[in-house]
Amino acid sequence: MRTVYAIWKRETRAFFSAFSCGVALAAFIAAYGCTFGVLLRGNEGSVLQIQSLWGVSVALWLPVLSSILTTRLFSEERASGMIEMLMSSPVREREVVAGKFLSAFTMVVLALLVTLTVPLWILPRMSLHVQGGVSVLAFAAALLILLLQAAVWCAAGTLISLFFSNQAAAAACSLLLCCGLPAAVYFAVMAWVPALRAEMAWMPLLVHVYDFSTGLFSAGFMMLYLASAVFFLFVCSKSLACLRLRG
Repeated sequence: MRTVYAIWKRETRAFFSAFSCGVALAAFIAAYGCTFGVLLRGNEGSVLQIQSLWGVSVALWLPVLSSILTTRLFSEERASGMIEMLMSSPVREREVVAGKFLSAFTMVVLALLVTLTVPLWILPRMSLHVQGGVSVLAFAAALLILLLQAAVWCAAGTLISLFFSNQAAAAACSLLLCCGLPAAVYFAVMAWVPALRAEMAWMPLLVHVYDFSTGLFSAGFMMLYLASAVFFLFVCSKSLACLRLRG
């Protein structure tokens, strides 16, 4: 645990000192703010609650943020040659992967907490009609599923960064896996089976956020997200072990 904490601390400091990290967080918050504002205006008077609109607004941009933040975890060390020093150190692969993953996940959690200030603090002070309709517990439920999704995106991005020495290539591949692949599968299914449009008006990833925000919990989906994150981290750890064996 000490090794994981040391790696997490070092990588977290690197995130705070990296200009690209600040730009990514600022862009994420700006994109979320615009989306949230558009959804608020478009769904005024509808049955959708504020926590649902907030969750969907964040979920749309969460894989993008996770992909950008995780690109530097291993690719930066491969480009600078520091990966050789890491491979020769007496550190277990799973500890390295866990520390780097947790650092990126920490930054995503901080970004999510910042976005919560809009519906929980700013919006009630701007609109008297919202003051009595904001439930912290409802937002906590939406936050839970978003954290589970963020864990999957960060784990996938950590794995992809291991195979690239170029951060731009790692970001492009991570965005393709985290954003492009789910969307492509969804639209392909909709095109192949048009009858499902009535049942799947939203992408399932967004439906999960909406369901949790309205109190419809599913232990199966929670286990699915956890298992997916563990799977990506496991593959990353074993891939790192293979790189060590290859020398």
